[in-house]
Amino acid sequence: MGFILRAVLILLAFGFVVYVLKAILRLSSHLKSTIKEVKTMRDQLGGKMTPSADMVRCAACGAFVSARDALTVSSRNRAQVFCSRECLTTHAKSA
Repeated sequence: MGFILRAVLILLAFGFVVYVLKAILRLSSHLKSTIKEVKTMRDQLGGKMTPSADMVRCAACGAFVSARDALTVSSRNRAQVFCSRECLTTHAKSA
């Protein structure tokens, strides 16, 4: 009886080790494909991973927003940029 129990435990341990090794191989395969996809996206962007030059800073909260999406208000030959209507309203109320 002791021999059978040992054999079963050894088989279970072996099965567990095989399961863990297969999981590691699967994860490494996913990691390789993810790295490949990131390299492809980086190449498509032309290697530019820095923020674009058309980013502006909100005068109210300090957040960066693209110049295309920003709200610009000019008064007295001075332009102020806001990221949203809420920031514009908050800034107007405090001024």
